[in-house]
Amino acid sequence: MILTKIIFIAVITIILSITISKINPEFKVYITVIFGLLVIFILFGEIKDNLVGFTTIFNKYDIKIENFNIIIKIVGIAYICDFISLLCKDLNYESIGKKIEMAGKVIILIYSFDVIKIFIDQILLLVNG
Repeated sequence: MILTKIIFIAVITIILSITISKINPEFKVYITVIFGLLVIFILFGEIKDNLVGFTTIFNKYDIKIENFNIIIKIVGIAYICDFISLLCKDLNYESIGKKIEMAGKVIILIYSFDVIKIFIDQILLLVNG
């Protein structure tokens, strides 16, 4: 259902972009940005519903939710940096897009240290009893 919404919006965006770019090519960029933001808002609604389900499961089995939060942050950073990088490439600012990708990778590396610490801590708890 989500995919059909996104495809429908994409088709409308393409038709609108082709039509408006004949009048003023500058508006093509604005339409592309609006489409990207609209898709992100649609997907965030679905992600929110699924995260609530995971939170319920974690609370039910008394699992630390901090571990899951860090992983969600890492995935979110990756998607946001990718979206902004592709947007920069669309606007012919590829060098800025590459710097955003690099910053995202470094931020992911920083957050992954926390995941590694938690993983080692859990292993030591299992080994030492």
